[in-house]
Amino acid sequence: MPLTLSFFAPARARTSPVRKRGTRRMIVLLGALATSWAWSAPAFAGDGVLEINQTCAVQTGCFAGDAAGLPITIDGSAGRSYRLTSDLVIPNQFTDGIVVSTDNVSIDLAGFEIRGPVVCSGTPLACTPNSGGGSGVGVTSTALSGISVRNGSVRGLGFYGVHLGVQSEVTNVRARSNRSSGIDVGTGSTVSGNTTHQNFGGGIVAGSGSSVSNNAVYQNAGSGIFTLEGSIVSGNTANQNDSQGIVAGAGSTVSGNAAHQNGSAGILAFDGSTVSGNTVRSNTGVGLSLGPQSGYRENVISNNTEGTVTGIGLVNLGNNACNGSTTCP
Repeated sequence: MPLTLSFFAPARARTSPVRKRGTRRMIVLLGALATSWAWSAPAFAGDGVLEINQTCAVQTGCFAGDAAGLPITIDGSAGRSYRLTSDLVIPNQFTDGIVVSTDNVSIDLAGFEIRGPVVCSGTPLACTPNSGGGSGVGVTSTALSGISVRNGSVRGLGFYGVHLGVQSEVTNVRARSNRSSGIDVGTGSTVSGNTTHQNFGGGIVAGSGSSVSNNAVYQNAGSGIFTLEGSIVSGNTANQNDSQGIVAGAGSTVSGNAAHQNGSAGILAFDGSTVSGNTVRSNTGVGLSLGPQSGYRENVISNNTEGTVTGIGLVNLGNNACNGSTTCP
Protein backbone atom coordinates (compact mmCIF):
# COMPACT_ATOMS: atom_id res chain seq x y z
CA MET A 1 0.00 0.00 0.00
CA PRO A 2 1.63 3.38 -0.99
CA LEU A 3 2.22 5.87 1.83
CA THR A 4 0.90 9.40 1.04
CA LEU A 5 2.13 12.35 3.11
CA SER A 6 0.56 15.82 3.14
CA PHE A 7 1.91 18.86 4.97
CA PHE A 8 -0.09 22.06 5.44
CA ALA A 9 1.00 25.48 6.74
CA PRO A 10 -1.31 28.49 7.34
CA ALA A 11 -1.34 30.73 4.30
CA ARG A 12 -0.17 33.80 6.21
CA ALA A 13 2.35 32.09 8.47
CA ARG A 14 6.03 32.45 7.82
CA THR A 15 7.99 29.24 8.32
CA SER A 16 11.34 29.66 10.01
CA PRO A 17 14.50 28.01 8.54
CA VAL A 18 14.59 25.68 11.55
CA ARG A 19 11.06 24.46 10.92
CA LYS A 20 11.83 24.00 7.20
CA ARG A 21 14.86 21.88 8.05
CA GLY A 22 12.77 19.81 10.50
CA THR A 23 10.09 19.24 7.90
CA ARG A 24 12.65 18.10 5.36
CA ARG A 25 14.15 15.66 7.86
CA MET A 26 10.68 14.26 8.62
CA ILE A 27 9.94 13.76 4.92
CA VAL A 28 13.24 11.95 4.41
CA LEU A 29 12.70 9.77 7.49
CA LEU A 30 9.14 8.82 6.62
CA GLY A 31 10.14 8.17 3.03
CA ALA A 32 12.88 5.81 4.21
CA LEU A 33 10.46 4.02 6.53
CA ALA A 34 7.96 3.62 3.69
CA THR A 35 10.65 2.20 1.41
CA SER A 36 11.79 -0.23 4.11
CA TRP A 37 8.20 -1.33 4.77
CA ALA A 38 7.51 -1.91 1.06
CA TRP A 39 10.72 -3.95 0.64
CA SER A 40 10.03 -6.27 3.56
CA ALA A 41 6.32 -6.83 2.83
CA PRO A 42 5.38 -10.03 0.95
CA ALA A 43 4.44 -9.72 -2.71
CA PHE A 44 0.97 -10.76 -3.75
CA ALA A 45 0.33 -12.40 -7.11
CA GLY A 46 -3.36 -11.40 -6.89
CA ASP A 47 -6.50 -12.39 -4.96
CA GLY A 48 -4.52 -12.66 -1.75
CA VAL A 49 -2.21 -15.31 -3.24
CA LEU A 50 1.41 -14.97 -2.17
CA GLU A 51 4.06 -14.75 -4.88
CA ILE A 52 7.08 -17.04 -5.27
CA ASN A 53 9.86 -16.31 -7.75
CA GLN A 54 13.59 -16.74 -8.19
CA THR A 55 14.45 -13.15 -7.28
CA CYS A 56 12.72 -12.98 -3.90
CA ALA A 57 13.78 -16.53 -3.09
CA VAL A 58 17.46 -15.77 -3.53
CA GLN A 59 17.66 -12.14 -2.38
CA THR A 60 15.24 -11.53 0.50
CA GLY A 61 12.91 -14.45 1.11
CA CYS A 62 9.45 -14.25 -0.42
CA PHE A 63 7.21 -13.85 2.66
CA ALA A 64 7.04 -14.28 6.43
CA GLY A 65 8.69 -17.52 7.53
CA ASP A 66 10.92 -17.75 4.44
CA ALA A 67 14.58 -16.76 4.72
CA ALA A 68 16.71 -15.69 1.78
CA GLY A 69 18.05 -18.56 -0.31
CA LEU A 70 16.64 -21.87 -1.47
CA PRO A 71 14.67 -23.82 -0.47
CA ILE A 72 11.59 -21.64 -0.16
CA THR A 73 9.97 -22.55 3.16
CA ILE A 74 6.21 -22.34 3.77
CA ASP A 75 5.14 -22.55 7.41
CA GLY A 76 1.69 -21.02 6.93
CA SER A 77 2.40 -17.82 8.89
CA ALA A 78 2.09 -15.69 5.73
CA GLY A 79 -0.95 -17.47 4.29
CA ARG A 80 -2.24 -20.68 2.72
CA SER A 81 -2.17 -19.97 -1.02
CA TYR A 82 0.96 -19.48 -3.17
CA ARG A 83 1.73 -19.00 -6.85
CA LEU A 84 4.93 -19.08 -8.90
CA THR A 85 5.62 -16.03 -11.06
CA SER A 86 8.89 -17.31 -12.53
CA ASP A 87 10.84 -20.54 -12.93
CA LEU A 88 12.81 -21.73 -9.92
CA VAL A 89 16.33 -22.94 -10.76
CA ILE A 90 17.76 -25.23 -8.07
CA PRO A 91 21.54 -24.84 -7.64
CA ASN A 92 22.38 -28.49 -6.89
CA GLN A 93 20.81 -31.93 -6.57
CA PHE A 94 20.82 -31.83 -2.75
CA THR A 95 18.64 -28.71 -2.41
CA ASP A 96 14.84 -28.67 -2.32
CA GLY A 97 12.83 -26.15 -4.29
CA ILE A 98 9.84 -25.61 -1.96
CA VAL A 99 9.41 -27.18 1.49
CA VAL A 100 6.06 -27.10 3.32
CA SER A 101 5.86 -27.54 7.10
CA THR A 102 2.14 -27.01 7.73
CA ASP A 103 -1.22 -28.47 6.66
CA ASN A 104 -3.67 -27.17 4.05
CA VAL A 105 -1.42 -25.27 1.68
CA SER A 106 -2.11 -24.69 -2.02
CA ILE A 107 0.74 -24.17 -4.51
CA ASP A 108 -0.01 -23.11 -8.08
CA LEU A 109 3.03 -23.50 -10.34
CA ALA A 110 1.15 -21.36 -12.91
CA GLY A 111 2.85 -22.98 -15.90
CA PHE A 112 6.37 -22.38 -14.57
CA GLU A 113 9.05 -24.96 -13.89
CA ILE A 114 11.05 -26.03 -10.85
CA ARG A 115 14.28 -27.11 -12.53
CA GLY A 116 17.26 -29.05 -11.23
CA PRO A 117 20.94 -28.42 -11.99
CA VAL A 118 21.59 -30.96 -14.77
CA VAL A 119 21.44 -29.64 -18.33
CA CYS A 120 19.03 -31.71 -20.39
CA SER A 121 20.27 -33.37 -23.55
CA GLY A 122 19.42 -36.09 -26.04
CA THR A 123 16.19 -37.10 -27.76
CA PRO A 124 14.01 -37.45 -25.80
CA LEU A 125 15.48 -34.97 -23.33
CA ALA A 126 17.07 -36.55 -20.26
CA CYS A 127 18.55 -34.73 -17.27
CA THR A 128 18.33 -37.06 -14.28
CA PRO A 129 20.97 -36.44 -11.55
CA ASN A 130 23.15 -39.38 -10.52
CA SER A 131 22.79 -38.59 -6.81
CA GLY A 132 21.06 -36.16 -4.50
CA GLY A 133 18.35 -35.59 -1.94
CA GLY A 134 16.43 -32.50 -3.04
CA SER A 135 12.78 -32.56 -4.15
CA GLY A 136 10.94 -30.02 -6.28
CA VAL A 137 8.11 -29.67 -3.75
CA GLY A 138 8.43 -31.57 -0.49
CA VAL A 139 7.22 -31.68 3.11
CA THR A 140 8.95 -31.78 6.48
CA SER A 141 6.70 -34.69 7.53
CA THR A 142 4.58 -37.11 5.53
CA ALA A 143 1.96 -36.78 8.30
CA LEU A 144 1.11 -33.32 6.96
CA SER A 145 -2.26 -33.23 5.19
CA GLY A 146 -4.23 -31.27 2.63
CA ILE A 147 -1.39 -29.91 0.48
CA SER A 148 -2.02 -29.36 -3.23
CA VAL A 149 0.36 -28.75 -6.14
CA ARG A 150 -0.88 -28.00 -9.64
CA ASN A 151 -0.23 -26.56 -13.10
CA GLY A 152 3.47 -26.72 -13.92
CA SER A 153 6.66 -28.74 -14.32
CA VAL A 154 9.16 -30.29 -11.91
CA ARG A 155 12.26 -31.59 -13.69
CA GLY A 156 15.70 -32.95 -12.90
CA LEU A 157 15.65 -32.96 -9.08
CA GLY A 158 17.98 -35.08 -6.96
CA PHE A 159 15.13 -36.91 -5.20
CA TYR A 160 11.34 -36.68 -5.77
CA GLY A 161 9.63 -34.37 -8.19
CA VAL A 162 6.65 -33.84 -5.85
CA HIS A 163 6.64 -35.53 -2.41
CA LEU A 164 3.60 -34.84 -0.18
CA GLY A 165 1.76 -36.31 2.80
CA VAL A 166 -1.77 -37.58 3.36
CA GLN A 167 -4.92 -36.23 1.67
CA SER A 168 -2.79 -34.48 -0.92
CA GLU A 169 -3.76 -33.37 -4.39
CA VAL A 170 -1.49 -33.21 -7.44
CA THR A 171 -3.05 -32.11 -10.72
CA ASN A 172 -1.77 -31.07 -14.12
CA VAL A 173 1.90 -31.44 -13.21
CA ARG A 174 4.68 -32.66 -15.52
CA ALA A 175 7.26 -34.54 -13.42
CA ARG A 176 10.26 -35.55 -15.52
CA SER A 177 13.79 -36.86 -15.05
CA ASN A 178 13.78 -36.86 -11.25
CA ARG A 179 16.11 -39.28 -9.48
CA SER A 180 13.34 -40.93 -7.43
CA SER A 181 9.60 -41.05 -8.16
CA GLY A 182 7.98 -38.29 -10.17
CA ILE A 183 5.00 -37.94 -7.79
CA ASP A 184 4.78 -39.56 -4.34
CA VAL A 185 1.78 -38.94 -2.05
CA GLY A 186 0.28 -40.45 1.09
CA THR A 187 -3.04 -42.02 2.11
CA GLY A 188 -6.30 -40.64 0.74
CA SER A 189 -4.74 -38.52 -1.98
CA THR A 190 -5.88 -37.50 -5.47
CA VAL A 191 -3.46 -37.60 -8.42
CA SER A 192 -5.02 -36.60 -11.75
CA GLY A 193 -4.14 -35.21 -15.15
CA ASN A 194 -0.37 -35.44 -14.69
CA THR A 195 2.48 -36.61 -16.93
CA THR A 196 5.44 -38.48 -15.42
CA HIS A 197 8.33 -39.33 -17.71
CA GLN A 198 11.83 -40.80 -17.31
CA ASN A 199 11.90 -40.65 -13.53
CA PHE A 200 14.47 -43.01 -12.05
CA GLY A 201 11.94 -44.39 -9.56
CA GLY A 202 8.22 -44.91 -10.17
CA GLY A 203 6.08 -42.55 -12.16
CA ILE A 204 3.34 -42.15 -9.52
CA VAL A 205 3.31 -43.68 -6.01
CA ALA A 206 0.18 -43.23 -3.85
CA GLY A 207 -0.88 -44.47 -0.43
CA SER A 208 -4.00 -46.46 0.42
CA GLY A 209 -7.44 -45.10 -0.39
CA SER A 210 -6.13 -42.82 -3.13
CA SER A 211 -7.57 -41.91 -6.52
CA VAL A 212 -5.15 -41.96 -9.47
CA SER A 213 -6.84 -40.99 -12.72
CA ASN A 214 -6.19 -39.72 -16.24
CA ASN A 215 -2.41 -39.59 -15.97
CA ALA A 216 0.17 -40.36 -18.68
CA VAL A 217 2.99 -42.40 -17.16
CA TYR A 218 5.82 -43.61 -19.36
CA GLN A 219 9.48 -44.60 -19.53
CA ASN A 220 9.99 -44.55 -15.77
CA ALA A 221 12.62 -46.87 -14.27
CA GLY A 222 10.21 -48.37 -11.72
CA SER A 223 6.49 -49.13 -11.97
CA GLY A 224 4.43 -46.64 -13.89
CA ILE A 225 1.75 -46.40 -11.17
CA PHE A 226 2.00 -47.97 -7.72
CA THR A 227 -0.85 -47.67 -5.19
CA LEU A 228 -1.62 -49.31 -1.87
CA GLU A 229 -4.89 -50.99 -0.82
CA GLY A 230 -8.37 -49.64 -1.43
CA SER A 231 -7.42 -47.28 -4.24
CA ILE A 232 -9.06 -46.38 -7.54
CA VAL A 233 -6.82 -46.40 -10.62
CA SER A 234 -8.70 -45.30 -13.72
CA GLY A 235 -8.22 -43.82 -17.17
CA ASN A 236 -4.42 -43.81 -17.12
CA THR A 237 -1.88 -44.72 -19.80
CA ALA A 238 1.17 -46.64 -18.57
CA ASN A 239 3.66 -47.26 -21.37
CA GLN A 240 7.27 -48.47 -21.59
CA ASN A 241 8.00 -48.40 -17.87
CA ASP A 242 10.85 -50.69 -16.81
CA SER A 243 8.76 -52.60 -14.27
CA GLN A 244 4.97 -53.13 -14.07
CA GLY A 245 2.67 -50.72 -15.84
CA ILE A 246 0.21 -50.53 -12.91
CA VAL A 247 0.36 -52.02 -9.40
CA ALA A 248 -2.72 -51.77 -7.16
CA GLY A 249 -3.03 -52.92 -3.57
CA ALA A 250 -5.69 -55.25 -2.19
CA GLY A 251 -9.31 -54.24 -2.57
CA SER A 252 -8.64 -51.74 -5.36
CA THR A 253 -10.58 -50.93 -8.53
CA VAL A 254 -8.50 -50.76 -11.71
CA SER A 255 -10.52 -49.66 -14.73
CA GLY A 256 -10.23 -48.11 -18.16
CA ASN A 257 -6.44 -48.02 -18.29
CA ALA A 258 -4.03 -48.78 -21.13
CA ALA A 259 -0.84 -50.65 -20.19
CA HIS A 260 1.55 -51.18 -23.10
CA GLN A 261 5.14 -52.39 -23.53
CA ASN A 262 6.06 -52.35 -19.85
CA GLY A 263 9.02 -54.40 -18.59
CA SER A 264 6.99 -56.70 -16.35
CA ALA A 265 3.25 -57.35 -15.89
CA GLY A 266 0.89 -54.93 -17.56
CA ILE A 267 -1.37 -54.77 -14.48
CA LEU A 268 -0.68 -56.35 -11.09
CA ALA A 269 -3.61 -56.18 -8.63
CA PHE A 270 -3.63 -57.77 -5.20
CA ASP A 271 -6.36 -59.70 -3.34
CA GLY A 272 -10.01 -58.84 -3.77
CA SER A 273 -9.57 -56.27 -6.52
CA THR A 274 -11.82 -55.49 -9.49
CA VAL A 275 -10.04 -55.15 -12.84
CA SER A 276 -12.26 -54.06 -15.72
CA GLY A 277 -12.22 -52.40 -19.11
CA ASN A 278 -8.45 -52.22 -19.48
CA THR A 279 -6.35 -52.65 -22.63
CA VAL A 280 -3.18 -54.58 -21.86
CA ARG A 281 -0.78 -55.36 -24.68
CA SER A 282 2.84 -56.24 -25.47
CA ASN A 283 4.14 -56.23 -21.93
CA THR A 284 7.24 -58.30 -21.14
CA GLY A 285 5.48 -60.08 -18.27
CA VAL A 286 1.91 -61.40 -18.06
CA GLY A 287 -0.98 -59.17 -19.07
CA LEU A 288 -2.94 -59.38 -15.80
CA SER A 289 -1.48 -60.76 -12.57
CA LEU A 290 -4.30 -60.93 -10.01
CA GLY A 291 -4.51 -61.89 -6.35
CA PRO A 292 -7.03 -64.31 -4.80
CA GLN A 293 -10.72 -63.36 -4.84
CA SER A 294 -10.16 -60.77 -7.55
CA GLY A 295 -12.56 -60.43 -10.45
CA TYR A 296 -11.88 -59.28 -14.01
CA ARG A 297 -14.16 -58.41 -16.89
CA GLU A 298 -14.26 -56.61 -20.26
CA ASN A 299 -10.48 -56.42 -20.61
CA VAL A 300 -8.61 -56.76 -23.90
CA ILE A 301 -5.37 -58.66 -23.26
CA SER A 302 -2.98 -59.48 -26.09
CA ASN A 303 0.58 -60.24 -27.12
CA ASN A 304 2.06 -60.26 -23.63
CA THR A 305 5.26 -62.31 -23.35
CA GLU A 306 4.30 -64.43 -20.32
CA GLY A 307 0.63 -64.93 -21.12
CA THR A 308 -2.72 -63.27 -20.61
CA VAL A 309 -4.00 -63.74 -17.03
CA THR A 310 -2.48 -65.45 -14.02
CA GLY A 311 -3.53 -65.88 -10.40
CA ILE A 312 -5.07 -68.31 -7.91
CA GLY A 313 -8.67 -68.03 -6.83
CA LEU A 314 -9.58 -65.24 -9.23
CA VAL A 315 -12.92 -64.95 -11.04
CA ASN A 316 -13.51 -64.34 -14.73
CA LEU A 317 -16.61 -62.13 -14.76
CA GLY A 318 -16.92 -62.31 -18.54
CA ASN A 319 -16.56 -60.38 -21.79
CA ASN A 320 -12.76 -60.50 -21.75
CA ALA A 321 -10.67 -60.96 -24.91
CA CYS A 322 -7.42 -62.92 -24.57
CA ASN A 323 -5.19 -62.93 -27.66
CA GLY A 324 -8.24 -62.56 -29.88
CA SER A 325 -10.31 -65.23 -28.13
CA THR A 326 -13.21 -65.00 -25.69
CA THR A 327 -11.65 -67.88 -23.82
CA CYS A 328 -9.59 -66.56 -20.91
CA PRO A 329 -8.23 -68.37 -17.85
